[in-house]
Amino acid sequence: MENNRENEENINKFNNIEEKLEAIIFLSKEMITIKELAQFYGMENFEMEEVLNNLREKRKNTGINLKIENGIVCLVSNPLFGSDVKRFFNPEMKLKKLSRSAMETLAIIAYKGPITKAEIEQIRSVGVDKTMSNLLERKLIYISGRKKTAGTPNLYEVTDDFYSYLNIRNREELPGNEQFQKIELLYKEDEKTENESTNKEEKLNPE
Repeated sequence: MENNRENEENINKFNNIEEKLEAIIFLSKEMITIKELAQFYGMENFEMEEVLNNLREKRKNTGINLKIENGIVCLVSNPLFGSDVKRFFNPEMKLKKLSRSAMETLAIIAYKGPITKAEIEQIRSVGVDKTMSNLLERKLIYISGRKKTAGTPNLYEVTDDFYSYLNIRNREELPGNEQFQKIELLYKEDEKTENESTNKEEKLNPE
């Protein structure tokens, strides 16, 4: 009876093992080794390697591939689609999708950083919580340290992605120059779109 229960547990344990492994590898924030996975599932290393090789084969024509190298396992984007991935995530695309509010906040951080959120809000006279979260998520700004004042607030600076969009290497090349006017052009494009939308609405809904 006890043996039957153990056999049943083992069967359940290995059911959908490839899907389970995929989920574990996807969610892991650290490197995972074949040895760790084998120990977790009570398998020999060579057995786990065989399962992972099967999973790698199944994923080879999808957008996400399984990479196995030096006993380490991870999920990576398929190199075949690298150009599209690179174009979508490049800094210029990130900036073009930003609102005027986000662009203004980004400009302040670029010129004044390292700077605290409170200092940005003082300059802009509005709250910037959502805007800052958006810029952090897009990896256009980062927390570079803490200010040595009451509450030790975070200090923010722009990232290398931001500089690469403007084709410059660092802040020293940032003066009030032609390169930074690219951002002003994006402001104007946003304003033009907003004004056109407003005019259309007014024509459709005259008072």
